[in-house]
Amino acid sequence: MSRPSEGGVVWSDGDRAFRLHGGTSSRTGRQSYIDIPEVIGVAPPASAMLAFEHTGFNRVICKYREGLCCAYCGNTVTRQALTIDHILPRSRGGQLSMLNAVACCQHCNSLKGSRTPEEAGMALLLKPFVPTMAEVLYMMRPKTMSDRQLWYLKAQFKNASLRDYLSRALAA
Repeated sequence: MSRPSEGGVVWSDGDRAFRLHGGTSSRTGRQSYIDIPEVIGVAPPASAMLAFEHTGFNRVICKYREGLCCAYCGNTVTRQALTIDHILPRSRGGQLSMLNAVACCQHCNSLKGSRTPEEAGMALLLKPFVPTMAEVLYMMRPKTMSDRQLWYLKAQFKNASLRDYLSRALAA
């Protein structure tokens, strides 16, 4: 199979097709749609830089990375109720990054304050990590993922030993 030089579909896999709906034609009044397979392999444009890890910081991804649990007490909390804690506080030079931030409940965040976890006597239950894009896709929508999609993504998991939900997905 030849590889397109400037992007395009290289291969696809899966028995199920998903229908994506577009806009409605002003001429015909019909809505457009396209059927796509479960997994699509594409060739990026030659100039594209591929990011296999999530780069930068994202609050929502940080919360899902922790499995919507507090990194200090382990309690399950809603995404909206979780806060972001800087392991090394920003007031002491800590950066806003995926490796220096964890999701935690408001109580634990207030209790820790501007101290390090060691100074506050609060052990981190979860080690922060930079997730791969495959892990991000899984952690954001685990219940809507087909078996074929999970099969494809879990080969790209690098941090399964750090979170139970990722290691369970690998075992499935």
